[in-house]
Amino acid sequence: MKTLDYVVAAAYVATNGLAIVQVIGAHRWPVITRLLFFLIFAMAAVVNTRTVLDTPWVYQSYAYYALPLYSWFILGPFDAITQPMVLTIAVGQALISIAMFTSGRWFRVGCFGGILFCLVIAPLGLGAAFPATLLLALAFYRLSKHEDRQPVGKALDKRRVSSTVA
Repeated sequence: MKTLDYVVAAAYVATNGLAIVQVIGAHRWPVITRLLFFLIFAMAAVVNTRTVLDTPWVYQSYAYYALPLYSWFILGPFDAITQPMVLTIAVGQALISIAMFTSGRWFRVGCFGGILFCLVIAPLGLGAAFPATLLLALAFYRLSKHEDRQPVGKALDKRRVSSTVA
């Protein structure tokens, strides 16, 4: 059990460290931040889909870390709708990840979705590595306000072209 405690503590610290990097990166390295958000949310969509199809009961454990209203919901009404609810969340996570490769309105909608997602799961407390969720929401907000709103693919192409020209 002691080893598991260390693993959980290390994951918690790493998650919050990554969230801090995302907040800083949203201003300093927006392309890298977008790529990391793509990876985080794409992986979350895959993990949530596989988990809810194979072992949907594991989502009940989030009730132990959540605020009372969330605990009541998880242990009550959520139990009957776990699969459709988590699959819907996974689709949202996939759409947020895809939005990181867009620009303009679609990019801002993806950032808004990321902000909303992070704020909604914040009451899960330690189960969602709180306060990482609030930091990630801030990173999405800062990223959406960044003046460089070009898609990730175009930004990477520009860097390749400029490095080969020089």
